[in-house]
This record gives sequence, C-alpha cells and structure tokens, in this order.
Amino acid sequence: MCGSGYTISTGAWRYSTYGTTYTWTNGTSGSGYYDKPICTVFFNDSGYTRYMGVRLKSNYTSDAPAEDFGAFGSYAGPVYQKRGYCGTVYSYMEDSNGKILVDRVQTVGSCN
Repeated sequence: MCGSGYTISTGAWRYSTYGTTYTWTNGTSGSGYYDKPICTVFFNDSGYTRYMGVRLKSNYTSDAPAEDFGAFGSYAGPVYQKRGYCGTVYSYMEDSNGKILVDRVQTVGSCN
C-alpha cells in the first residue's frame, strides 16, 4: 500500500466495524531505527462512503503533520513522514449525519 521498502511495523488498530489503521515503516533495523520513514493508512471497513481522515505526526516538532481527509469509500491515505516511528497517528470518521464514529490518537512505535 505504501510502496517499495515499507513493511508493517506496529500492527493495526481496529475501531469496531468502522475501520482499521495500519502503519508501515521503511527499514526495520540498523542505526536510526526510530527515525525511519513511516506511512499510515486508515481503511474504511463500514461498507459506506464516510467523511474520514488520517493524520501522521513525527516525533519532531519541526515536522508538519501529514494528513488526508475527505469522503472515502475505501481508505484515507497513505500519508508519510520521513522520520515518524516515534510519532502519533490520528484516525477520524463520521457517519452521514455527522455523528463521530472514530476519533482516536495512537502512538506509532514503542519509544521513550
């Protein structure tokens, strides 16, 4: 989904029957592991087109967040950060009446 060199890193977060957010990292070993490029996608599992989005923030305050929001039937993203393994991913989804179905922030990797 994210391109060549990306392998699933931190697994997935499932939000009931609404959607699942996955993160992938590009490179999984060697020096600077926590600064590896990261990619995330929020899949729409509801079966309906929804207003939804995903935002990826790196662990560096100087890096602007990457995001993709809109009406999607399949997924939001992929979005990328050059050094995001220690960052956060935000997943959001509404139903057709504007009721919030998913509004979650997750830590991407195990960092201290």
